[in-house]
Amino acid sequence: MRGERAEKAAKEASRASQSQGLGLGMRIGIELLVSVVVGVGVGIFLDNWLDTMPIFTLAFLSIGFAAGVMNVLRVSRGLDERIGLGRAVREKEAADAAAGKKPETPKAPDKAWDDDDE
Repeated sequence: MRGERAEKAAKEASRASQSQGLGLGMRIGIELLVSVVVGVGVGIFLDNWLDTMPIFTLAFLSIGFAAGVMNVLRVSRGLDERIGLGRAVREKEAADAAAGKKPETPKAPDKAWDDDDE
């Protein structure tokens, strides 16, 4: 019975890691595709607006591709979880919890919603 449970748990762990890898692969592909599409869209818009057909399309295609590659590298290295606003917020919350502080909620100044012009 224990052997069957261990085998079943191993199969579930294998499926979970495969689906996690599939999700990461889909995310990488979508981020690369969207950045190129947005770059081309901005380039076409600028070319139509300024009446300079291939210049901005090619420029923003290359910029979009470079942005997509940078996103792929960031995701593949795991940097998206370790930097940025999310990391700063987590570090502040951890420091506040270690110091025993309660999470701060922003407060509106007195009479912030008072529309009377007295």
